[in-house]
Order: sequence, then structure tokens, then C-alpha cells
Amino acid sequence: MARLSLGEAGRPCKIDQSYTLLIDLDGVMWLGSKPLWDNIEAVKMLSEKGYRILFLTNNSTRSRRSYSDRLRSLGVSADAGDIVTSGYLASMWLAQKQGASRVYALGEEGLVEELILAGHRVLAMDEWQYSDAVVVGLDRGISYPKLRAAARALIKGSLFIATNTDHILPVEDGADPGAGCLVKALEVASGRNPDFIAGKPNPWVISYIADKLEIDRGRIAVVGDRVDTDMRLAAEAGVIGVLVLTGLAKTEDLKAISYRDIYVVKTLKELAWICI
Repeated sequence: MARLSLGEAGRPCKIDQSYTLLIDLDGVMWLGSKPLWDNIEAVKMLSEKGYRILFLTNNSTRSRRSYSDRLRSLGVSADAGDIVTSGYLASMWLAQKQGASRVYALGEEGLVEELILAGHRVLAMDEWQYSDAVVVGLDRGISYPKLRAAARALIKGSLFIATNTDHILPVEDGADPGAGCLVKALEVASGRNPDFIAGKPNPWVISYIADKLEIDRGRIAVVGDRVDTDMRLAAEAGVIGVLVLTGLAKTEDLKAISYRDIYVVKTLKELAWICI
């Protein structure tokens, strides 16, 4: 059974049942519409053995409620409170920053739902001029009028919030453009960078989750399929990372990061076998 850690291959796993696992969705639980059954079964095993499981995704297209429904359809017990999306994080950060706001959202139903739940008013496209903030997520129904409204709101001076800057999204037959493509287009059009990036790898994510859910941040492990988001979050927040090779990353991608506390597994079943 292969077990690797960056810098010390073969080191014993120290992720015991006192740890909370923050597990990614795209590339770990599924690829597009394709479930990754080895990982799904491993999550069930880890949960049954007493590990606290939370799901942390940069994908804002679905709400926490919708992701809960999808996980349950795969046999994984997960309430909305067990799920953290970048849309939820952006909504909560904005509420903390300036209270209930008028928001022009470039994104899909999941982002809109999270903004409304946080108390914000989501504006129609022809109301962009009244916006306090523009929140940008993945929008697979993007159109030029939508992009123009967002750019004009930013030029006017609205707060610029990105749910994430992922350039691609893993799907069953490869990778699709991610929310970062829209963020970059708006950076160019407005001449501005985001005022805040809510999702991974921002270490604020770990602080927010630890404080809100009263979790010991010294007992957190970030589990994901990407070096540029998941493992960089682990590195910058100073927590353990578990890189799963079922999505975008390959072992050689670890050369881009110097952090030592990272385990690499082919599937989550390896993690379950090692740590249970």
C-alpha cells in the first residue's frame, strides 16, 4: 500500500479521530456527473469511525442545501451545515464587512440562494447601478449583457468579491473553464483586482470555519485534488493537507509547494486504511 508525504515518504499518519476533515467535492466526491465511488465509500468509513466530516468546495453553482441533497443521493449523510461553499463564504464575509447589501451576482442559483440566506438583496441585471457589491462565481450561462452589467458596477465603485479564482473545474471528460476566467475578464474590464477572494486558498477560510464551528484549527486536515487551492490552503493556514489523485493534480505538481505536512493518496480508501 503506497503512502507518501512530502519530504518524508512513509511517515506514520497522524490524522486520528480528533481531526476534522475538510473534504473537497469536485475531483474528490465526483467528476461532473460521475460519482467517485472509492472516495465516497471511504468517507462513509471515516465517518463511521468517528471522524468529523465537513465538505469544502470552491464551486458556488449549487447551494449548501443542494449539495446536501446530492451527497445524500450517493448515500453520504451530510446536512447543509456540514457543507461550506465559496458562495456561502462570500455571502458571510460581505455580511460581516458591511451588513445586508445590494448585490449584483454574476453566478448561478446556488450563489443567489446563499446571498439571499445571508440577508442580501440580489439585484436584477438592469439594477446594477444600485449595487453595493459585485459577487462573481462560476456562471455557465454567461452572456455579454451580464458581463457588461458587472463591469459597469465595478467601474462605478461597487465592492469586488470573487467566490474563487479557479481557472478550471474538473469534470468527467476533462476540465471546464472555472470562475477565475470571469474574474479575470472583469479585472481587465474594470481595471481592478478583487477586494476579497472568499474561497480556497485564502487562509481566512480555515479561521472562519474553526471559529464558527468551534473546531480546534490544530486538528484540521484539508482533503482535495488540487495543489493550487487545496494544498496551498493547507500550507498557508498551517494545517495538514491530503492530496487525492482522483481529480486535477498529479504527484509532480507537489513541486510547486514547499510545505511538508502533506500526504498523497491515490484514493481516499488509502487514507481510510492508513488512519483507521
